[in-house]
Amino acid sequence: MALMGETVRPDRHHDRRTRPHDDASILEATERMTDFVVARLGVGRGSRVLDVGCGNGRPAVRLARTLGARVVAIDIDGEALRDGAEHAAAQGMAEMVRFRRADALDLPFADASFDAVLAFDVTPHLDVAALYRSVARVLRPGGRLVVETPYPRVPMTEEIRERIGPCPAAPSAVSSAVSGALSLDAPEDHLSAARRAGMTATELVDITESVRDSFSRLTRGPGERGARPEAGCGASGTARPPATFAAWADAAEVGGVVMTFTRMDRMEQ
Repeated sequence: MALMGETVRPDRHHDRRTRPHDDASILEATERMTDFVVARLGVGRGSRVLDVGCGNGRPAVRLARTLGARVVAIDIDGEALRDGAEHAAAQGMAEMVRFRRADALDLPFADASFDAVLAFDVTPHLDVAALYRSVARVLRPGGRLVVETPYPRVPMTEEIRERIGPCPAAPSAVSSAVSGALSLDAPEDHLSAARRAGMTATELVDITESVRDSFSRLTRGPGERGARPEAGCGASGTARPPATFAAWADAAEVGGVVMTFTRMDRMEQ
């Protein structure tokens, strides 16, 4: 599907289906999910937002265009950053969205320099305790962090891990911001890590039913133009996230959640 002469690469995040047998395109449904998530940031014109693990930049650009906020979008994937910058320019949003290569656990920004932070389907790549400490430092008191992520709905057994677990990531493919393998953290782990970092949870929305099979549609969806992500592991053993996420999306043991945190004035000792 093309927009303004551009071949659209779908966002690699959950799409949102609002009813059974919803036949919305992947592009429409992922934008619907983007809108659902970014609305919780509580930002508007003049706000400064950090998008952690921005990928191809579609959510960052949509956030800036629909809410008027200025966005700094970071990732460690240079190709994704170039793609995002090209997309922002094509949409006339290059002045509103700035793309930068940066480590999520060692953010190169001043304390309290952002009004809100977005972490959209990125926490499975990261140590959540370290991420929340890093984010809390750059988030102003009263500012919000919004996290959208898959999570385990049941205790993870060895059988479940073997069935849906990811391939190990090759050392050369990761930085200090990315864990050695993709992993699922329970909401309780996020809440605890956020509290220790000086943030309090203000909303938790379970989106499991509306995102069921999202990544399966992304990896197998008919009618979408562009290269389809391959399944499984590469020759180097590097995990291909779309294939891993497809396994998670197909598993009844895995759900989806959107969590909103607010930065408190003081960090817990």
